[in-house]
Amino acid sequence: MRINLGDVLKENDGESIIKVIGVDDHEVFYDTWWEHNESWGLNKSRSAIFYRLEKEFCSNHYSFIRNEPLDEKELNKFSPQLPHRTANLIEWSWNQTEYKTLEEFEEQIGELTRKLNLQEHIKADKVMIIPLGANGGHKPKVAIAPENGESFTPIELLWKSHNIQAKYKTNIESGVGIYRLGISNKVPSYYLGGKGDSAGNFEL
Repeated sequence: MRINLGDVLKENDGESIIKVIGVDDHEVFYDTWWEHNESWGLNKSRSAIFYRLEKEFCSNHYSFIRNEPLDEKELNKFSPQLPHRTANLIEWSWNQTEYKTLEEFEEQIGELTRKLNLQEHIKADKVMIIPLGANGGHKPKVAIAPENGESFTPIELLWKSHNIQAKYKTNIESGVGIYRLGISNKVPSYYLGGKGDSAGNFEL
């Protein structure tokens, strides 16, 4: 089953009804229908960690009911056009060195810049970055903005995120990546991880 933004799906072996608010090649972000007040659960939420399902699992365990396009309010709040993952590098690791300028960071990672240039940009004027602690838990979020005021290149996003993560040790053994978490006061939020996201998805 092909899954599209705005699809309303029903669980094959249950009563759960969900609405797709984000989808890529690996996973589906969704909202849930609340029968008791006849509305979608995130309707009034300003902050949320998105519910998610592995895409193949969703295809095999849910059936299509209808497509209900996201309205302007939902589009503005959920920002479904943003990539679920970016700035993925196997060859780089989070460390506790801060780089004062983007040029200094680019010089440090060298040829890896080419791999980042092929990855998707984040077209947003602000995002929340959630770094990781030594035991894998989330540390306080930090708001960052792109230098051009409109969008982050993967290298700029990784540089700024690296400096945020540099304040904390992590238990990540290999690779880096920046992964969509949800929204924080209607601002897109991303968490920092390794070569794969917390669900085990991996892409380069």
